[in-house]
Amino acid sequence: MYENLTYQINGCLFRVHNTLRNIWKEEVYEQALELELLKQGLQAERQKKFEVFYFERRVGYYKIDILVENTVILELKAIPKILPIHQAQLISYLKGYNKPLGILANFAEISLYHRTFPNKLEQKTPFKDTFDFTKVQLKEKEKIKDLLFMANRILVTLGAGYFHQVYRRAFYYELKMANINFEVIKEIPAIYLHHSLDSAEVNFFLIGDLLLSVVAVSALDDLELSKFYSYINYFKCRRGLIFNFNAVCLNYQYVEK
Repeated sequence: MYENLTYQINGCLFRVHNTLRNIWKEEVYEQALELELLKQGLQAERQKKFEVFYFERRVGYYKIDILVENTVILELKAIPKILPIHQAQLISYLKGYNKPLGILANFAEISLYHRTFPNKLEQKTPFKDTFDFTKVQLKEKEKIKDLLFMANRILVTLGAGYFHQVYRRAFYYELKMANINFEVIKEIPAIYLHHSLDSAEVNFFLIGDLLLSVVAVSALDDLELSKFYSYINYFKCRRGLIFNFNAVCLNYQYVEK
């Protein structure tokens, strides 16, 4: 499928890599590749924007690195090693933008990494649903059962690789459709000795005594979790649940005080 086009694109990838090698940032390779594609007579659109939908509801937009001939999505990296999450991101974009083919390339390795991914039409969502609630190792899992299934549905439907707000909006619609009472918190003040010092933008759902956070970060590391625990204390909540959608399977942490 599109063998001639992918052959041309791969040739451009190698010419860019052979010239610039593996010492530059991703943006440099992106600009160079656009120039090379245009030089070869191919239509290339850099930072092409497309709308993201969740069950026919618009939840945001995303920009892909390069779209070639309105057909092939190029996802470019300049990182030490390609991981499964990077492949999953490209598959998500293929589904979200409804394009037949994608190429993932990494310029920072010793040799150029490049792999072609077809948009498998029989697979309507980016990920297969592998979530098994019976295997959740959490004593309080029944309390958050509905939220776990909501998050898993969002991840399976949208896939990984989008901005925080895309998943937050999808979660907003899930909560609305489930008729769950919740409050959206977007700002908090910094107060010390009754003095208002500053304010900060935040994005949380408050569901009774539960603080719900929806993020898309590289990992739920100690720093990320420490900040979330601080927010739980700030809002005087008894429980907290944080979902990370930058993952290939459901990734979350639940805390109960």
